[in-house]
Amino acid sequence: MRIPRTVIAAAAFSLALVGCDKALDLTNLAAVNATDVWKDPSLAQAYVDRIYNDNLPDWSTGEASQSDESPGGTSYLFGQLTVNSVNYWPYAEIRRINILLHDIGSGTLSPALVQTFTGEALFFRAYRYFELVKRYGGVPLLLTPQDLTDSLLVSRATTTQTIAQIVSDLDSATALLPTMAAGSGANDGHLHKGTAMALKGRVLLYYASPQFNRNGDAQRWQNAYTANENAKTFLTAQGFRLNPSFEQLWAGAMNPEVVFVRRYSYPAVTTSWPATVRPLDESSGHTGGDWPTWDMVKAFPMRDGKPTTGSPLYDTLSYFKNRDPRFYLTIAYNGAVWALSGKSGRREWTYVGGEKNNPTSTGFYTRKAVNPAEDAFQAGNSQTPWIEIRYAEVLLNLAEAANAVGKTQEAYDQLIALRKRAGIDAGTDALYGLQAGMSGTQMQDAIMLERRIELAFESKRYWDLRRNMLFESKLNGTRRTGLKILLTISTTQWLPIRDTVNLDVSYSKYFKHQVVIMDTQQAINWQSNYYFFAIPTSHLQLNSNLQQTLGWPGGTFDPLP
Repeated sequence: MRIPRTVIAAAAFSLALVGCDKALDLTNLAAVNATDVWKDPSLAQAYVDRIYNDNLPDWSTGEASQSDESPGGTSYLFGQLTVNSVNYWPYAEIRRINILLHDIGSGTLSPALVQTFTGEALFFRAYRYFELVKRYGGVPLLLTPQDLTDSLLVSRATTTQTIAQIVSDLDSATALLPTMAAGSGANDGHLHKGTAMALKGRVLLYYASPQFNRNGDAQRWQNAYTANENAKTFLTAQGFRLNPSFEQLWAGAMNPEVVFVRRYSYPAVTTSWPATVRPLDESSGHTGGDWPTWDMVKAFPMRDGKPTTGSPLYDTLSYFKNRDPRFYLTIAYNGAVWALSGKSGRREWTYVGGEKNNPTSTGFYTRKAVNPAEDAFQAGNSQTPWIEIRYAEVLLNLAEAANAVGKTQEAYDQLIALRKRAGIDAGTDALYGLQAGMSGTQMQDAIMLERRIELAFESKRYWDLRRNMLFESKLNGTRRTGLKILLTISTTQWLPIRDTVNLDVSYSKYFKHQVVIMDTQQAINWQSNYYFFAIPTSHLQLNSNLQQTLGWPGGTFDPLP
């Protein structure tokens, strides 16, 4: 149903991301005539700002617990989802985007503004439909705002049609959006051509993956390769690259690795995510998010790039020694120096009895993207940006597609670039710990491991397992684990020395470990129909033409064609 055109822009002002002097002069902000919006650059900008605010992705701890990164997510992993469990239905947001696309040409805005705003709207429509198709396969494709006189009972388009529309929108967005150099002042978080090209690469990688591509259609992989190669080439030409410092990726400034981002600014718009993953003693009422599993900790290779099971550098008890440098920037372990709240030399103690308030159940905390200079209040009102797509992911997407089309050396090149930036030793063969002469299957496994490490706790692992249909082979029948760390001397002996002891040489003198089960109720039991979720009952009741997904009660819609 179309919102009355006299009020469609009213809500935009309260969520505008930039100042609007003209809007402040209006006598009645509660009733802005729609025809005025597309005649006034300030009003139109406010409307576009609302679209940004509604559709930019955000920090989340949910996906980590739905994979092997963190405990939780039991309804997904224990096979307990119902038809109503996954309710992602952003058609209100899509409607606002469609209103802009339908009406923006009716006003007197400059051609330059019309072009940019149209490109931004097309990008966000593509992004929303991609998030839908990831979950459900084909969905109703609404490309214009509906009126009461329209047929509101829209059927699901096929998955192929939905993907085609997403790609079409991204191609159009690429043509319309501005070109931005990574180091330019214009690159402030707004969308640009490179953003649209990178998202297209991700979309086509998903479409080529087993979740959608059960028959192994080689053309889909070729399309994914071409899109990701184009994205990398274009972004590189504009100065986008791997940031020299992995640690400083989330420091707040627009570094050259940031491709698609939600930024924050205190006090207007902040995130509490850093507080959620910090220990409660250094937080502001939030904690318990993204506790790394022992399985996740073990996945990190050693400094020589070899797995823990194949490197002479690994010490079973002092597991934290000689690891991939990304380990120390992602995992807070027992005895790690972690200067939270600016406390120089502060150590994180996760042994039994080392924490008084809501201790981590796994023995670990996530320290990735957590600014140690922030105190508890600042962590709860943080400006740490959410980077949805960074240049590193573009390299990984390209590596996967290149491997699938037989360009093995190109896949090696991307992984080597990431491992070199991480600080892994090159080795005598300059392969940074990678096995020489890998087959396509071995390379795919190496790419999945690199994604698991490089993109840890960035809401990617769950989706990687899902699009590659790996839950059954990798996780079913297993239980996630943590590490119970026990002090081997008395507390009286320990407390006077604990903050000065050199654990690199004497860890075994003070601690012993027990592996503990996190999934105590049952083993992981992911169900095959979860690769395409059910449409919730509430939506089926409102639309009699909306078919349920095959594999769910009453399901007749095949999400694969």
